[in-house]
Amino acid sequence: MSGGPPYNVAVIGGGASGIMAAIAARRKGAKVTILERNRRIGKKLLATGNGRCNMTNINTTIANYHGQNPRFVYSALAKFGVEETLDFFADLGVQPRVLEEGKVFPYSLQASSVLDVLRYELEETGVSILCEQEVAHISPGKRGFVLTFKEGGEFPADRVIIATGGKAAPHFGSTGSGYELALQLGHKIIEPFPALVQLKLKADFLRQIKGIKFEGTAEIWGDDKCIQAARGEILFTEYGISGPPILALSRKVGECFSQGQEPWLKLNLLDAFDPMELEDLLSRRCANGAKK
Repeated sequence: MSGGPPYNVAVIGGGASGIMAAIAARRKGAKVTILERNRRIGKKLLATGNGRCNMTNINTTIANYHGQNPRFVYSALAKFGVEETLDFFADLGVQPRVLEEGKVFPYSLQASSVLDVLRYELEETGVSILCEQEVAHISPGKRGFVLTFKEGGEFPADRVIIATGGKAAPHFGSTGSGYELALQLGHKIIEPFPALVQLKLKADFLRQIKGIKFEGTAEIWGDDKCIQAARGEILFTEYGISGPPILALSRKVGECFSQGQEPWLKLNLLDAFDPMELEDLLSRRCANGAKK
């Protein structure tokens, strides 16, 4: 950053994205302050990957994104993809461990290892952190913006980065407050709905088969046609169904419900079989059963 004094940048939210944004801005020469509503930063980060912190996935491509316009991530991955992510953490002293399905964790398998080095980098680069400060309002100021805290007080900033997260984990601080802040600045918000979640099913037999896993295909149907399909390990739970394919399809389910549709789920537990072989297998099973 050259020409004139450094920008005073306020990062609202001290989660993974807020921390990374703060480090990037500080390395560019900005004066950066993280404003966090919790008592400490990185609370949600400690819970990721069941406490192991899934840092990235070596198989990440645009095809992994299922939004209405998946190509929106193209520029982000081109500028800071998997290789850059691994290099970033390696420079901080975190060695990766690649596990099932290309998931990358810190070698220690402890999320605290990642948070510790990020906190150290914030301190080393000179990023300021103000905890227990919830931003309630943003308004234009003489030079940039004025942020007003919920408990009183103001914070001036030349630039503001909203990194508050969505509404998925209010117990970690992600309450959706960032949507309101964005609206105050004139942005439009597309109505959010659940995604990357398990599905609850109305089926009494689920308790009898909870914990059972299988490789198969799941399809979401609506208006007598298949809307989206995904394959992988599917897990039956006491309340419904889960697993990577279900998480991938859940966004489409939420979208259907938001539009007043009632989608239904179709499972193929035997998609690895050739149809003719499967028919022959079932015929022989039925014949053998009739003899008993």
